[in-house]
Amino acid sequence: MKKRWMSMTVSAVLATAMLAGCSSGGSNGGNNGEGASKPENQAPAATNAPQVKIKFLNWEKPEVYQPAIDAFEKKYPNIKVEYVPVVENDSNETIKKIDVMYASGEAFDVFSLNSVPNFSQRSANGMLEPLDEYLAKEGVKFEDEYKAEQMKLDGKRYSLPGKFGPWFILMNKTQLDEANLQVPESWTWDEFRDFAKKLTKGEGPSKQYGVFFHTWKDYLLLRQYSSAQDQGIMKDDGITLNADNPLMKASLELRYAMEQEDKSATPYQDIVTQKIPYRDEYFQGKATMLPTGPWMISEAGGTDKIPATFVSAFAPWPTNNKGDTNYSFGGADSLVISSKSKNKEAAYQFIRFLSTEGMALTKQLSAWKKADVASEVDAIVGATKSPEMIDKASLLNTLNVSALPNPANAPSYAADIEKAYIAEAEKYILGTADIDSTLANIKVNLQKIIDANKK
Repeated sequence: MKKRWMSMTVSAVLATAMLAGCSSGGSNGGNNGEGASKPENQAPAATNAPQVKIKFLNWEKPEVYQPAIDAFEKKYPNIKVEYVPVVENDSNETIKKIDVMYASGEAFDVFSLNSVPNFSQRSANGMLEPLDEYLAKEGVKFEDEYKAEQMKLDGKRYSLPGKFGPWFILMNKTQLDEANLQVPESWTWDEFRDFAKKLTKGEGPSKQYGVFFHTWKDYLLLRQYSSAQDQGIMKDDGITLNADNPLMKASLELRYAMEQEDKSATPYQDIVTQKIPYRDEYFQGKATMLPTGPWMISEAGGTDKIPATFVSAFAPWPTNNKGDTNYSFGGADSLVISSKSKNKEAAYQFIRFLSTEGMALTKQLSAWKKADVASEVDAIVGATKSPEMIDKASLLNTLNVSALPNPANAPSYAADIEKAYIAEAEKYILGTADIDSTLANIKVNLQKIIDANKK
């Protein structure tokens, strides 16, 4: 069933919190409860229980989560939370270090995971505590509480949703205005391609490209992310390779055509050899459009490292056909409990609080159905260095029309599948293999990985 992650009208949307998936959350400090909805049916605060301390590992700066931690400790005075930003603003390096800490027996209780492969691998190897019994004991039905389903393994739930949101197209509004183009409220990939052509100008080092596609697998699945199901390299069942999906071929062909034929996308070879950061390419005005995720909402308002020098607008993820529902890639980070935690009940209370009323205090979008999304947006924008540099009207429209499918099942070897897919797809993007041989090699080489991992 098609589900919009936000069904309220634009007029209802105005204020608090954002998903900062693989980058900084962009929050200032302070423990104000602005935008936080009053919880219903929450577990009662513990007052007479023995004092316990839990450790929460993440990659955000301390000021992002501290307001939520303060509110939690006030509600649950017997539980103290130590927050540890393992590698600030680098989720992947943080997770690598968490793996080492877990293997060495270092004590910690709660941490975050940023992707399906990272979740599936760690749930399969026994690193995560199953949550079904905790939810049942509290009398919580997941679907009644959250608008973002989470990955399961063998039917068991191991996570609650953290920061949340859809992917979209981030746009330099100044350059749009110069090209006499309006911010789209809904559009197709053909229209997106046409925009990129019109926004491309100049030559050589000073050339302005219409769009920047990064090296992640997401930029090789563009049209698939516009579908209601089977958005990934594997089908939603987590068992079957998705290489026969015509949208995989169409996604690769779109990327190739925009780069090699239209010359409207930053060349892949330059991105790899020069290690071009996507933030620099966008914020320096070298590329007008950037397909990206919700963590970039706050960054559009400027950071200490990269100030905002132009207004950023937001457009929904393009559709494959005119009139289609605006499906997008996205979801929520996973809040999980270490299977070695010695304070699992307290850890569960913390992630329940953080995944509900607490997330609003972090100035990030939440997956809690009772959240005031209007307040979440305002708080995100208001906490940036330059709120006036965010075109709020286009952001609200984008969030309002975007829909997310239920998440796919993912195999524990998803990271290997992604790596192999990118290795084959980039040969086509670089022009060293044609599309048919690329797809044939994807089928053969990725199927070998699947077969090698069959139980």
